[in-house]
Amino acid sequence: MHVGIQEVVLIIMSAVVAAFMARRCHRPWLLGIPVQVAVISICTPADPVSTLMIALPCCVMYALGVLKSGMKQEAVT
Repeated sequence: MHVGIQEVVLIIMSAVVAAFMARRCHRPWLLGIPVQVAVISICTPADPVSTLMIALPCCVMYALGVLKSGMKQEAVT
């Protein structure tokens, strides 16, 4: 598989946004989103559309799963 510059930019952008949101909302589990985007970028064809088509639903399901799991704030930090 080939990772293009567009995918690298998507990974960097998702890392910056997730880091900002994790720090602002005190939710460190958000840092798992850039990891997902990086893995998805490697596993999909080298175009940003297919990366986003798979990454967005995966990240939403990840976030909903963590939020619905009932993790206490003390357990996360």
